[in-house]
Amino acid sequence: MTKTAPPFLVSYAITRRCNLKCKHCYSDASETPAADELTTHESSKLLDEIADWGIKLLIFDGGEPLCREDFYEIANHASARGLRVVVGTNGTLIDAPTAAKMRIAGVQAVAISIDGAKPETHDQFRGEEGAFNKALNGAQACKQACRSSSML
Repeated sequence: MTKTAPPFLVSYAITRRCNLKCKHCYSDASETPAADELTTHESSKLLDEIADWGIKLLIFDGGEPLCREDFYEIANHASARGLRVVVGTNGTLIDAPTAAKMRIAGVQAVAISIDGAKPETHDQFRGEEGAFNKALNGAQACKQACRSSSML
């Protein structure tokens, strides 16, 4: 009997909570976390299982992963288990200290969504004026943090 290889990656919607109100939201995001959201301990156990399966790439998304108060603890646990940690984010909550904390927690890559070439288009789509500039500032903060680490 041949052994089936594990999936290459897992995308973990770590929270339903989000700071924006995007028109295209597929996760029914809201200002509050879901009632059945995993605890820090439960999340760590799940990440242990994912690592034990042999999966190498973990993408945290949501909602907005950075809205979760224990995000850095969970990301650090995933990284310590040998998972390559990536964050899918709207970028609006990232500043220099946040980017540095992500780097320290073991985040190796950040994907920031941009939904238009002009601020007006992006902001209308994301439901918040200024979201475009905040996302670009978040990308710049990640770029700065990247210079001193392996975060891409």
